[in-house]
Amino acid sequence: MAKVELKSVKKIYPGGVEAVKNASLVVEDKEFVVLVGPSGCGKSTTLRMIAGLEEISEGEIYIGDALVNDVPPKNRDIAMVFQNYALYPHMTVYKNMAFGLMLRKYPKKEILKRVHEAAQILSIEHLLDRKPKALSGGERQRVAVGRAIVRQPKVFLFDEPLSNLDAKLRVQMRAEISKLHTRLQSTMIYVTHDQVEAMTMGDRIVVMLNGEIQQIASPLELYHHPVNKFVAGFIGSPPMNLVEGAIVSDNGGLRFRDGKNGMDLAVDRAHQTALEHYAGKPVIFGIRPEDINENPTQQLVPGRSVSATVEVVEPMGSEIYLYLNILGQSVTARIHSNREPEVNRAYVVDVGMEKAHYFDPATEKAIR
Repeated sequence: MAKVELKSVKKIYPGGVEAVKNASLVVEDKEFVVLVGPSGCGKSTTLRMIAGLEEISEGEIYIGDALVNDVPPKNRDIAMVFQNYALYPHMTVYKNMAFGLMLRKYPKKEILKRVHEAAQILSIEHLLDRKPKALSGGERQRVAVGRAIVRQPKVFLFDEPLSNLDAKLRVQMRAEISKLHTRLQSTMIYVTHDQVEAMTMGDRIVVMLNGEIQQIASPLELYHHPVNKFVAGFIGSPPMNLVEGAIVSDNGGLRFRDGKNGMDLAVDRAHQTALEHYAGKPVIFGIRPEDINENPTQQLVPGRSVSATVEVVEPMGSEIYLYLNILGQSVTARIHSNREPEVNRAYVVDVGMEKAHYFDPATEKAIR
């Protein structure tokens, strides 16, 4: 296996469209790294440049110790799994998996051994004589992964491989790919627009927006310590609540107030020092839905709780999502409750201020 390194890589299309801007990234040997972001953020273009399917405009890409800028895809010792599976419809599963090895003139015994080993890992041995049209979506995806495994490449590249599967099968295949990484101990780079996939699969996650890398970190680091407003709002389901307002001084302490004073909350001690020079200035306040909880007495606690109108209730089994209106400000709460709040009724919730996040409205960077 091998390390993959990008050094100030750019991709500029004709007309001056900059799809990827100064991307620098190191994927360590045997690491599972996920590139995530909204459509058009440059993640697939980045993956295709690593694969050699897109020429880079500037910068350097290394696989192992080798500079591969001018190395054709077939000589980069990578294997790629595509969104649309890219299986040959006229070939059996066995031949689909063996085809790449046949082109490289591997001995028949070696091909047979590798295909059966991969099929056993993926539990598709019983499918080897079938053709793709006789397979389900999940089975086709397993075949596509198996075709990559038999190559025994230095690096596996996955380009949104689960996008065409139904929700249940996506969850199942997420687990299968994660187990596969553990078993093969291989370097894997995985692209998705689904932040749940990213959070559950990656050793580290690379969040991208408009061709730029926003943050590279472990899933929990991203979740608990986003570096800017975009990462805070993108990572998490439901997403973080972001409310515009200002920091005000009050009897030696600080408070956050939104524009309509529907939220008047005391800043906790941990954030006091970082926010001191924002007194009298605007900030963006962030709070995760799970850090907004039902007030057991339904009595307002000054600086800690707010009264809101329940607009939508979504029972999720062990928890309930509440879509609240606070003087025109929409806020989502994720609560644990045995009773379902009534729609259009006032409801008091407590805000976990020790879990709050604050962002500078000009730079959108986190205030530490």
